[in-house]
Amino acid sequence: MKKIVIVGGGAGGLELATDLGDKLGKNNQAEITLIDKNSYHLWKPLLHEVATGVLDEQVDNIFYASQAQQHHFLFTQGTFSNIDRQNKQVIITDFQDETVSIRYDILVVAIGSTSNDFGTPGVNEHCIFLDDQNAAIQLRETLITKFSSFCSMVDQNATSNSDKIRIAIVGGGATGVELASELPHMVDAFGACRHNKMCSELLEVAVIEATDRILPALPEDTALSITNTLQKRGINVLTNTMITKAESDGFYPKDGNTIKADIMIWTAGVKAPDYLKEIAGLESSRSNQLVVKPTLQTTRDDSIFVIGDCAYAMQGNGRAAPPSAQAAHQMAKICFENIIRSLNNKPMKSFKYIDNGTIISLHDTAQGVIKLLGKSQMGVKGFLALMIHRFLYRTHQANLLGIFKTMRFARASKFMYKTKSTSIFTHRD
Repeated sequence: MKKIVIVGGGAGGLELATDLGDKLGKNNQAEITLIDKNSYHLWKPLLHEVATGVLDEQVDNIFYASQAQQHHFLFTQGTFSNIDRQNKQVIITDFQDETVSIRYDILVVAIGSTSNDFGTPGVNEHCIFLDDQNAAIQLRETLITKFSSFCSMVDQNATSNSDKIRIAIVGGGATGVELASELPHMVDAFGACRHNKMCSELLEVAVIEATDRILPALPEDTALSITNTLQKRGINVLTNTMITKAESDGFYPKDGNTIKADIMIWTAGVKAPDYLKEIAGLESSRSNQLVVKPTLQTTRDDSIFVIGDCAYAMQGNGRAAPPSAQAAHQMAKICFENIIRSLNNKPMKSFKYIDNGTIISLHDTAQGVIKLLGKSQMGVKGFLALMIHRFLYRTHQANLLGIFKTMRFARASKFMYKTKSTSIFTHRD
């Protein structure tokens, strides 16, 4: 029986494992194993909602072991460390710190990406990244601790009228913008639950972008409209601001004064994990991504596929597919077809990324573009855009859980949304 091993249970990896399990594992045509360092999956584009208490991770988590049991694949929890191409083995470290080798006939690497600090001094020491659920929870705890400390200072009359909580976010992409838009509402919810003097007027949020505008993936007029929305909500948008270093008191730009901050968050750029660079002699890009052929097989080993953020898949326009959940989903579908075709000795398909648009969530509204029939794009905003944004997440869930279970998840999330922002603030000493 062929052994198919998938390393990484993100948007692409878990969808692929589920599809292969239903197709091949169910009929014992192949043994499919999913490996991930965590025990659960959460859609990465929603990490900013975990960080601000909007999303209840305990409701929306999908546990790998349960998913594996229901969809006919195996799950092994462990940290990926290497590939032995000669013996066709994946090397992992399990939860007991034991080294374990898992044999494969076909390997799929889908380990995602991490934040890229571009070697900027002080960033690792002073900034919070938003790479996974643990980091999102850490940021949430940091924010709540800071809010509580500020309230204590207010009670003791230890603050002046000019004192504010200063939060600086480097990176004007979707993650940075969506996180910034949620922070004022998080502070207002905290004030309503814990301290009626606490409100968004005591918060100073800055989004810092090195280029001339935020959200470069969107049309310029849409990005400008979102900029205006952020500014109307009291969020400073600083463009053409290159950060040269970070210290304990804030960010230091190439030009201008220090951007003071009590909490510093870095969301600028992504890269594949450093250990992936030239792993097992495979070709990699400058951002550590593994270079793949149009079939999503690595250039130096046809038995290894790569999908998601860690794949460097060059497209016809001379650019690589973007590191996004949308691209990971499309790669997972083509990879699924190509694995089936390879097992049946049939020609494989080429991956061609299709940009279906981008929607940016802005707490109670959204803006962005969607692709219409053909190649044209249409701008959307307001309630319609927000519904499309939520629909994308539910579509991801439906691919994993089915429509009826997704509907149950949606109902549970709707109930928890009404109580979560209260519970994370009130269930504390």
